[in-house]
Amino acid sequence: MGQFGVMIGQLVGFLIMLMVGYGCVRLRFYGQTALDGMCSLLLNVLIPVLVFSNAVDGADRAQLAANWGVMLLTAVTYALLILVFWLVAKLLRLKGSRSHVFQASLIFGNAGFIGIPLIMALWPQNGAIYVALMSIIDQTLLWTYGVWLCEPVAEAAGNAASDYSPTVTCPSFGTRVLGLLKRFVNPAFIGVMLALILILLGVKVPDIILKPLHTIGNMATPMSLIYLGGLFALTKWWGVLKRYELYAGLVAKMIAFPLAFYALLTALTGALPQLPITHDMVLMITVIAGLPTMTTIAMFTGRKNNMPEYAVGFVLVSTLFSLASLTIVSAVVF
Repeated sequence: MGQFGVMIGQLVGFLIMLMVGYGCVRLRFYGQTALDGMCSLLLNVLIPVLVFSNAVDGADRAQLAANWGVMLLTAVTYALLILVFWLVAKLLRLKGSRSHVFQASLIFGNAGFIGIPLIMALWPQNGAIYVALMSIIDQTLLWTYGVWLCEPVAEAAGNAASDYSPTVTCPSFGTRVLGLLKRFVNPAFIGVMLALILILLGVKVPDIILKPLHTIGNMATPMSLIYLGGLFALTKWWGVLKRYELYAGLVAKMIAFPLAFYALLTALTGALPQLPITHDMVLMITVIAGLPTMTTIAMFTGRKNNMPEYAVGFVLVSTLFSLASLTIVSAVVF
């Protein structure tokens, strides 16, 4: 019940931040221009600094070698999530941008703004190293494959998602290759790679530098949720409630997948005790697998005007649904 209480406490705090952002926009303290500035600040400064400061503060070469099972588990988790929700999108007959944003919303959980506080609270001794190693895989995929999924897709007239998505032309092969390379040149990915290089070289960032970086990075969670609350007030997100894939996707992602994955990992580690995976790692990745939609997905779609209401709806509904889903998952695994 202690771990359950930690989860509920965090989620209640996040809900309050959402309400503050919503109220500020409704009271006209600021509007779309300010939200656009928040989005830019989050994507280009706060999120990269959050990931970098947690990584370099939480890991050294010895810890990296001793806990590399976290990276293995994270990579396997995302590989399965990508496969499962590609198949689910196919089974639900989703196409174009609607299919891609659906997949992005369910593949990428809110590891940064909900996952990190939960991990640090649930595993105070090893939480920092878990966060650092998980972030290397998580942020690399989010800022490459996740960005790609959130970009507009060329669709034929009459497509089911045409009421959401802008009309775009199909780029050439060369343009696609160049676009893929450009995705690796972004602040968050650079922050992850820089942190990994410093860890491997054994370079210790002085506390006099790390402390203000932590302060800056810690602004990411409240600002992202305040931003999202304001976005709720300015976008017609409730249209997603009419989409059947919302309900199927949330049950599959936030209850069925983490519980099935936990059962699989428990059986696997029992049969193969030589694997570099501890029970705490299994519990940690189970929580990560069942998190609600990452708020950055709404930011990615918003800056491209690619179904932002659909993405915001997924973020809001999944965050509220996580109050129930995390309770169920927690009751089973803890």
